[in-house]
Amino acid sequence: MFSLRHLAFFLSAAIGLLAQEAETPHQTLQKAKALGLNDAAIDQAEPMLEHAIAGWQDRDPRNPEYAETLTLLGMMHQRESDLDIQLLRNTVEPFYKHALNVYQHSLTDPDQAKLALTLELEAAVLNAIGEVEDATPLSESALAVRKERVREMQAGALQIQAAYKPGEGVTAPKVIQKAEPDYPDVARFLKINGTVSLRFVVDENGVPQDIALVHSAGYGLDEKAVETLRNWRFQPGTSDNLPVATIATIDMIFSAR
Repeated sequence: MFSLRHLAFFLSAAIGLLAQEAETPHQTLQKAKALGLNDAAIDQAEPMLEHAIAGWQDRDPRNPEYAETLTLLGMMHQRESDLDIQLLRNTVEPFYKHALNVYQHSLTDPDQAKLALTLELEAAVLNAIGEVEDATPLSESALAVRKERVREMQAGALQIQAAYKPGEGVTAPKVIQKAEPDYPDVARFLKINGTVSLRFVVDENGVPQDIALVHSAGYGLDEKAVETLRNWRFQPGTSDNLPVATIATIDMIFSAR
């Protein structure tokens, strides 16, 4: 028998549906992102992202946020795929491919970090399903973006005009203060491990300068490595017992737990 409680339930559901329909795709995307990248959020976030995607298709199919939404949903499907080749091919790769197409035809410049992430995700999936030739140019494009971001992170910083290479009377700098890097949410969610190799100059005061990306791990790990290194301090290298600017390298290892 129909009761007031049933009526209240249906009214509440209808109001919720109307509120969802009134939301813009941007608002729905922000709600999904606010849930965070974790396994517990997937069941709630996926329908939100699907709803946002439908909204972008109808309203603004060239918006970079449409590409971001596709990428997020692709990552959630990837997390659920457990690296099954057929699932990656059929339910993950199409989202990344579509996202890159949106970025390519966008009327505004996309966020470079988000573009690089989608390039890396698509390249990794293509490699996993055996389409290596298609993956290579995407990986190269992502690397170029990551290197440029590392350069941009140091805009306005001190530029060292000349630096010594350790050896032949020049001592190497030594770390005296360090901290471990934070793990980017995307890399942790997808359980990405990697090593970021950096070349830099330790100035006469023991401060790392002129940081360059030698080996990229992608997925935001490169930027986190640079952020971390900039806060390290060194005992500077010396020549004739005097501190001098010295070239150094470091491998920063990220291991998802």
